[in-house]
Amino acid sequence: MILKTTALALRLYPFSNTSRIVSWLTPDQGRIVTMIKGSQRARSLFLGQYDLFYTCELLYHRRERGGLHIARECSPLKWRAGLRHDWKAAATASYLAGLVAQAVPPEAPHESLFRLLDSALDHLEAAGAGEPFVFWFELRLLEALGLSPRLRNCAACGAELASSSRRSDFAAARGGLLCAGCVDKTSSGPRVGGDVLGMLAGWQQARLPQGPLNTKCSARQIQAIEALLSGFLEYHLDVRPVGRREALDVLARRVA
Repeated sequence: MILKTTALALRLYPFSNTSRIVSWLTPDQGRIVTMIKGSQRARSLFLGQYDLFYTCELLYHRRERGGLHIARECSPLKWRAGLRHDWKAAATASYLAGLVAQAVPPEAPHESLFRLLDSALDHLEAAGAGEPFVFWFELRLLEALGLSPRLRNCAACGAELASSSRRSDFAAARGGLLCAGCVDKTSSGPRVGGDVLGMLAGWQQARLPQGPLNTKCSARQIQAIEALLSGFLEYHLDVRPVGRREALDVLARRVA
């Protein structure tokens, strides 16, 4: 069966000296993997038509039993050339694409995740990256998957939490914050300051990244949010997000 779709290149792998394997995210077919035969030959019609973070129009032969499909035609819709020049944005884009690839099962359509990643890469090209942007994206990803951390009500009993609370207990395994009556001293997670929780709750509601990017965060707050979301992602996605540490180190200038 020949199908045509819009596809965003998540990962590229060598198959041979002349062919490549590409992992794509599509709005209607989910995450698919295609072989692009002969794409590295000097006269290949695929030269310059696809690359990492490109959004393309893809025509491919779909194998009915799944697995490795065969690309027939490909033409770029968005090149995102800016990501080739901004190394911080590129590191962030690589992490976001990898996180989505880990979170989305093969052949499972998820249009909202496609739109989220597509718009996030547009933003990275146009405005660059920052740590709050990464955290905002992670919260939006969790929301799209139905896994948002509960930050305004107790994750155990549902009771509304006081907004004036200076510190609250956060338990990833239970899905978010816990009220005083539901805290298990032997298994609850870290205590999180009200300032950090306020940021997270605000970012969770933000539909666009401008608000989070304009938030002034201290090194302590960044460290607390980084640890909290890291544990939550690993527990609920059952993966260790590849490239997260490297992207955050680059954004914090913790590497040369």
